[in-house]
Formats: sequence, structure tokens, C-alpha cells
Amino acid sequence: MADTRTRARVLVTGVAGLVLTAVAIVFARLAGVTWRGWVDTYAITNIVFGVGFVLPASIIGWYRPRHPVGTLFMISGLGHLVTAASGMLLTYGLQHGWPLPLERTLVTFYFAGWQLGIGFLANIALLLFPDGRLPSRRWLPVLWLTMAAGLYETVSSVLSTGTFFGHPGVTSILNVGLVQPNLADTVFELLFIPLNIAWVTALVVRYRRGDERTKRQLLWLILALIAMIVLNTQRWITGDGPILLLLSFVMIPLAVGVAIVRHQLFDIRLVLSRTLLYGLTLTVIVAVYAGLVAAFSLFVPPTAERGAQTGAAILVAIGFTPVRLLMRRLTDRAFYGGRSDPARTAQQIGQTLHHEDDLGGVLDRTRVALRIPWIALHTADGALLAQAGTSQEGTTEEVALRYRGDQVGTVRVELRRGERRLHTADRDTLGLIGTPLAVALHALQLTEQVRQARVATVEAAGAERVRLQRELHDGLGPSLTSVAFRADAASNLLRSDVEAAGRLIGEVRTDLRAVIDDVRNIVYGLRPMELDRLGLDGALREHVAAIPTEAGKGVAVEVAAPRPMPSLSAAVELAAYRIAKEALTNVLRHSDARTCRITLRVDDDLHVEVSDDGSLPATWRPGVGLQSIAERAEELGGAASAGPTADGWRVTARIPLRATAAGPAGEQGGSRRPDVREGPAGTPSGLRTGA
Repeated sequence: MADTRTRARVLVTGVAGLVLTAVAIVFARLAGVTWRGWVDTYAITNIVFGVGFVLPASIIGWYRPRHPVGTLFMISGLGHLVTAASGMLLTYGLQHGWPLPLERTLVTFYFAGWQLGIGFLANIALLLFPDGRLPSRRWLPVLWLTMAAGLYETVSSVLSTGTFFGHPGVTSILNVGLVQPNLADTVFELLFIPLNIAWVTALVVRYRRGDERTKRQLLWLILALIAMIVLNTQRWITGDGPILLLLSFVMIPLAVGVAIVRHQLFDIRLVLSRTLLYGLTLTVIVAVYAGLVAAFSLFVPPTAERGAQTGAAILVAIGFTPVRLLMRRLTDRAFYGGRSDPARTAQQIGQTLHHEDDLGGVLDRTRVALRIPWIALHTADGALLAQAGTSQEGTTEEVALRYRGDQVGTVRVELRRGERRLHTADRDTLGLIGTPLAVALHALQLTEQVRQARVATVEAAGAERVRLQRELHDGLGPSLTSVAFRADAASNLLRSDVEAAGRLIGEVRTDLRAVIDDVRNIVYGLRPMELDRLGLDGALREHVAAIPTEAGKGVAVEVAAPRPMPSLSAAVELAAYRIAKEALTNVLRHSDARTCRITLRVDDDLHVEVSDDGSLPATWRPGVGLQSIAERAEELGGAASAGPTADGWRVTARIPLRATAAGPAGEQGGSRRPDVREGPAGTPSGLRTGA
């Protein structure tokens, strides 16, 4: 409801502004005011200022109804238009002898509107720009002093004896003969010096403390201020200058309106940097040219002044490109950080990785160096590791981080407002920074894998201890206790009942054989004895030969291995044996294959391949047994994969000959599952359900 009323006031005020503008133009026409009269009476500047304030005020009031800057600009714009309209009415009235009270009333509106237009309201708006609040409560004294100075100027102007452009007797109707004391004028004139400094300081404080949105909004105002100052340089230096150049002041409210409503309209950094670049370059060139001409005129006769001017122009032309490049580097560094020198920026940021492990700090320095809103570091599987800055929900792009050809993560950056794609220099810088980041990310992943490997080792050792304890307690313990009891009983019966003692000794013998079998099973579970006796290939052949006919289902199994088989470490040998045995069990249980081949190959790694000619099932899912295949390979730093081939199914495993505990997650981290790749037939591959 409040927003609706505010928008209604905006419409009414806009109509009032149009009416005042029309009144000023019509009565200026009726009074025969010439163009020189329009300029000398500041009527043209008042109209342009009025429209220039009312237009952005209306836009702000419509789209940001609660923003106080819109209201302040609206009053200031109407003040300018009231001055223009009352001035033209008064000019016409003086020509046609209007009653003096009416003329004096118009003078009152003229003076009051002038002070409201050029005075404190616009300055208060700058204090509240861009969010409608003061930077902090400590700025309240500045606000009150600004209001006091503005009210003093407004009240004193309508109560004083000032006349309308020297017309005798045509003073404000509120004139009470007020004569402003010189001391008061001096005090208020001096007061505006620290107030001007305070207004500028408030903008600087907001820029330094603000987020990316605030900085972009302030850059619009800075661009307008720079353009206004450059155009009115002569007026600032000499105190006088072309009146029409004052029209450049209207750029301030227009820039503020754009900043509040549509600050992302353009890449304001690019616009401002290029404005500064060519403005500073032009200023330097003109200054150098004037200095050279003045210097040459001191050493050459007057007849050679044209030659001196020509020589100065040649020197300026020679120095133009170096000066422009220097100014471009300076402005680009101010607005885009170090992207103009990617190698140096990457070197400075990359050096910090040698001294600290804080990836968040490195990202923050990268963000500051490139002046980007937000940057984040993700792992290869998309997990967020660190981020810096505040996201404005803008367009983002990614830069891949690669280590030895493998992608280990990504850097995601949010583009500056107005940019549609990541600048080539930014991408080059991030690419250079990405090298040490990729190394650091890989080191972190290795550290995590080592930690997981240690945990897995401890857990596996604990589980093995529990299994041994259970088997010794539940199997060997009762059996040996029974043997001891039977032996004691047999000893007691040796003299009284030799026959019973013989039966007990027979039972003891049977129990001992069972205990020996249990011990053999426990030892075999830790490491098959065939590996020590026959080696890996011999143990696999013996296992194949021992498969019962009914369990084999007529599958012809072949073991192929190099001759002679190189020496393998116990860990590698055991892992390869378990993998091949589990894969073979998978074929015998779940496949309709007629042949199966186990192939061992050795280069820098040991390669185990179990292939069969079974058909592809309609559905499949990895089972517990097949999952253990991947885990056994990954625990030694290798990898395993499985899937369909043109002739059936294949399980492959790669185990480094020098076993490195990469942890249960494998070489590159990730889930505890076999690799899944696309098979030749285009179907997703994987492991069939195993035991």
C-alpha cells in the first residue's frame, strides 16, 4: 500500500515537473527572451538540472519506492524547475507591469527554489547513496551540519534584501531587511570546505568497505564526477567559465539513478577504465606539448616558432604510444588488478602456496588480485573445498585444474557485472595459478588417501584379530580342551580298563587331526600355502584343477602366465591370487560361459585379466565379492575394472609391483567401487553380481 502511494506521488510530481517546464518555456517565449538571455539568467541550466533530477528521481521512486534518494532528488529537481518557471514569469510580469506583491512572491519562489535545487538536498542524497543509509551513526553530525548549512542559506535568501537581477524594489515578499553578518557568511563558507571533504570521504569509505555491488554502484558516480570535473576544469581554476558546461552536473543524478536501479547495465569498470585511460593520456599529451612549445620558445628566435611547434608535435607523436600503454597498464591495474600481467600475478599468488596450506586465503588473494566478485575451488567430483568473496548470483565460468593429464579439480569464478565471458587475460592468469593449485589439490587428495589407508589398515588388522580370536576361541579352544579331557581320562583308565583307554586314545587322535585341519584352514585363510610352494601361476593352476566337476559346470578354464614368472612381493602375489580367484568364482556362479581364461602379464605393473565368453545379462549390479576385487587392487595403489566385450565379459586389475597404499579410495580418490567405463557395445560396463 505504501509503495502504491509512493508511485502515485511520483506520477503527480512528474506531471508537476512537466507543467513547470512548460510554463518556463511558454512565458520565456512570450517575453521574447533571447538565447543569450536564457543562458545569462541560468534558465536553461535550471530547466536541464530540473529535468535531470526529476527523471532519475521518478525512476528510483517507481522501482525503489522506499529509497530516500529518489525523494531528495525529486525535491531538488522541482526546486530547479520552480526557479526556471518563476524567473520567466517574473521576466514577463516586469515587462507588463504585474502587481508588485505578485512579483515579490515570484522572487520568493525564485530564491527558495534556487537554494533547494543547488543546495543541501543533493549533498544529503550523496551521503545516503547507494543504499539509502548513512555509512554509520558516526556520520550523523555531518548530516545535521549539511542540513543546517542548507537551511541557513535558504532562509537567509528569502529574508534578505536581494533583488531579481538588480530590479529595484523587486525583492522577496518575506524580506525583513535581513543583512547577513560577514562573520556568519565567513563561517558558513568555511564550513562547506570540511563538509565537501566529508562527502567525498563517505564515498571512499563505502567503496573500501563495500561489497562488489556497492563498488559497482559507486563507480557510476565516480565516472560522472570525473567527467564533470574535467569539463569544468577552467571554472574550478579561474572561478569562471562557459555557463553551458555547468550542464555536465546533470550527469551526477543520472549516474546515481542508473546505479540504484540498474547498476549492472554495462561493465562500468571497462567504461571507467577507458575514460580514465584516454582522459589521462590526452591530459599528459597536451601538457607535454604545451611544455615543449614553451621550452622551445625560450631558446629559438620568434621567426622559428612554427618550427618549434612542429618539433614539439613530432616528439609528442613519438611519445604517444608509450604514454598510452603506460596509462592503460595503470588504469587496468586499478580496475582489473593484475590480469594485464598474468605471469607476474600468478607467480605472486603461487608463491604463497609454498608457505601455507590455506586454500581459502589463496583464493581470496586471487579474487583481490583480479578484482572478481567470487571464486571457488572444487574437487573433480564437484565437492566444494574453499571459496572467497560474495556471490552476486551472476554468470560463472570454470577453469579445469589438471595434474599429469588428470583433472583433479576446477576453479569456478563469477564474472564481473557486464561481462558475458571470462576475459582471455583472466583465463590465462587463472590457468597459470591453476598449476600450483592443482599440485596443492593433488597433495591434499594424497594426504586424505594416506589417512584413509591408515584407517583401513587399522580396521583390517582389527577385523583380522577378531576373526582369529573367534576361530581360536570357538574352534581350536573347545577342540583342544576336549583332547585334554580325553587324554586325562585315558591316562586314568590305563591300569583299570585298557580297552576303554584305547578307545579314548583313538578319539584323541581323531580330535587332533581335526585340530590340525582347523589350524591349516586358519593359516590358509591368512595366505594360501600354494603361493609359497608353487608361486602365483602354479597356485592358480592348482586351484583350477581342484574345482569339482559339478561346480565347474563344464567351463574350460585356462591359466596363461609368462615363463619364468618374475619374483613378486607377498602382498602383490596374495592380492592377485584373491582377485583372480574371486573373478573366476563370479564366472562359475553367474555366467553361462563355456570357456574362461586367466591371463597374467608383467611390465611395470602386474596385470590380471579374467575373460569369458558369457552373454550379457539384462540387468546387473556389483556384488560384495566383486567390490572386494576393486578394494584389493586399490589398497596397493592399483585399479580394477570390469565390463562387456565383443565376445563376453572381462575383469581386469592392475597392481603396481612396488605396492603403494593408496587407500581404499584408489589412486585418484573417489568411491569404494570398481571403475565403470563404456564397453565396446556402447553399454555401461561394470561387474556382474558376485558372491
